[in-house]
Amino acid sequence: MSSIPNVQPSTVIIILTGFVFGARFGLTLALLTAIGSDLVLGFGLFTFMQVMAWGVIGLLSGFLARFRTKIPMVMMACYALACGYLYGFVVSLNMLIGGVPSFIAYWIMGLPFDTYHALGNFVFYILLSPILIRMLEAEKKKLRI
Repeated sequence: MSSIPNVQPSTVIIILTGFVFGARFGLTLALLTAIGSDLVLGFGLFTFMQVMAWGVIGLLSGFLARFRTKIPMVMMACYALACGYLYGFVVSLNMLIGGVPSFIAYWIMGLPFDTYHALGNFVFYILLSPILIRMLEAEKKKLRI
């Protein structure tokens, strides 16, 4: 998916893991995803911010797990879309080191990429959630979690 910047299924997989296995698993997968990604792409201060951003998303998804079946799929896809913007916002917080104006400029300049991420999340959620939720729930039964 590297040909389309910021479009990858990682965030949706973290969301779905949080939905099925809970907040702790969502947070753990967030940590492993950030480290695994940065083993390939390189580490930096942003690695910590990625862990924070995906960690918040994993935790939120774990807390939303009990409501998942009561909320229509399109609304859940909109949640995934919002998580794309949340991710970009949290990752941009590292620019607070340079002051609030630096953060605002960096965050605004990143909004087109956050939009790609958000729209990708929406589409990935619609396409992948029915399959991945069934797979994750089957695995959860096997593991008796």
